[in-house]
Amino acid sequence: MTRAAVASALVPALLLGAGAPAVAATNTLTVTTLDRNGKKVTVTTTVVNLATSERRSVTSNKAKKLPKGTYAVLASIRTGETSTLGARTVKVSGASKTTVDARKGKRVSLGLSPAIDTAGREIRTMARICTVGKSSYEHVGAADLGGGLYVVPNSSKRLAFAAMRSWVDHSGASPHYVVKYRTTGVPSSPTRTFAQSSLGTVDVESRRGPSAGTLSNLAVQPADRACGDEMYGLLFDTEQPYRTKLHLSAGKWYVRAHARAEAKDGSAPVVGSYLVPRTVSAGKSQTVRFFRSAWGPSTRLPQVNYGWLSYSLNDMFADPGFPRDSVEGGDKATATLKFGGKTVKTKKDRGWESEMTSLEYKVKKSGWYTLTNDASRYYPEITFPAGMLSPKTSVTYRFKAKPNTSVTAPVYALTMLPTGLDLHNRAKAGGSTNVQLKLSRPKAGPDAKLGKNPKVKTVTAKASFDGGKTWRSVSVKKIDGVWTAQVGNPTSGAVSLRARVTDTIGGYTDVTIVRAYAIG
Repeated sequence: MTRAAVASALVPALLLGAGAPAVAATNTLTVTTLDRNGKKVTVTTTVVNLATSERRSVTSNKAKKLPKGTYAVLASIRTGETSTLGARTVKVSGASKTTVDARKGKRVSLGLSPAIDTAGREIRTMARICTVGKSSYEHVGAADLGGGLYVVPNSSKRLAFAAMRSWVDHSGASPHYVVKYRTTGVPSSPTRTFAQSSLGTVDVESRRGPSAGTLSNLAVQPADRACGDEMYGLLFDTEQPYRTKLHLSAGKWYVRAHARAEAKDGSAPVVGSYLVPRTVSAGKSQTVRFFRSAWGPSTRLPQVNYGWLSYSLNDMFADPGFPRDSVEGGDKATATLKFGGKTVKTKKDRGWESEMTSLEYKVKKSGWYTLTNDASRYYPEITFPAGMLSPKTSVTYRFKAKPNTSVTAPVYALTMLPTGLDLHNRAKAGGSTNVQLKLSRPKAGPDAKLGKNPKVKTVTAKASFDGGKTWRSVSVKKIDGVWTAQVGNPTSGAVSLRARVTDTIGGYTDVTIVRAYAIG
């Protein structure tokens, strides 16, 4: 090979080497965190990619490798009993750094005008800083532990701030006040005073009797699907029924109640809960009632989907004020389906199954089907309260079905609501009680067509004073447009109820509730 040939052969190799890519630069972020004394402290921060909403936990004061991009850094810094929330937005490219300095924090303060007497009240303040994204957000939060709660101002519109303060009377006798405050960005002055005239009122009543729990609590939570909606304001726990008032700032709230039981191992598990949305307006009042009698089958009706009949066994103990779902889990049930007088399907729920239990049956022939579900309360870990109401319920539906259809069964859900009871769900001994028999037909599923409501032929009712051993008919009338059973009460014990709605073509719904309400 000539010298010229060697030289020409080397040229491509030299050019190839000259064009080889360099090792990609590493992008890192170092977050420095300082407490309110200016001392460097190590905390776990939340770092959020603002383009993708991807979240990472990053230890402060150490370089962390990250993809190039724009991030929000959220930090909570403790200094003794004081908490400071801070957030920064930073572009990560190369060796990037940012600092969250708690000394720059401003105190969070929410107040009322006119001010209220705080004697005997616990005052709680909590706050959040959140990222603002297209579909989701992340947050960092803290509560005032007695030393104060601070936030570091930041005007970025990629951040949001929320705070909530409550003035709580643990006895439940006096009104409770809860206010919430939200902004885009973290304000330079995180304070706000709410005129009492700008608050709305929720009257809360919580009864005793049908719940397996011996203790219940009351709480509120923002329900705006925005920054701060995870702030949970526990107001009080009590073993007694109660009536109390909540004065809340305008907006969307959840009013929450949980029932706790005394377990045999000494713990106090939650056995049931309510989550009630309310939109609160200035100067307006509304009411929420928990744990009313009588607990019976929910309004979930049998359905046929693509020729398969299905019915859930698990919703047999629903509060009449919240009739769609059972208030408390934990029951045993046996469902049977008959066609032409013969049982074609049986399904059992033995209690605390790992999944919801449903009866499923492929409809092979057109005609009348009769579905019955018998249920009893079942909590093997706890001892039921003495005299617990609604220990057993049953429901029977008779309806027409045919193959290859998708329909809600053409029957009514029947809910019983005894009126005039006290906070222990007791009626006056020897008096009379009106029991509202509410008929409804909610759609059973997205594909199960509802169809026309069956025409009601009769509504009848019976009462038992010996736990369902013997029954006597009672008068049923329409009062203010609602079918109402008029029950003459015994002098002691409890009243069991049975009611039936029959349509003009022969279908019906029959519901029985044992110990529907007490006599006191």
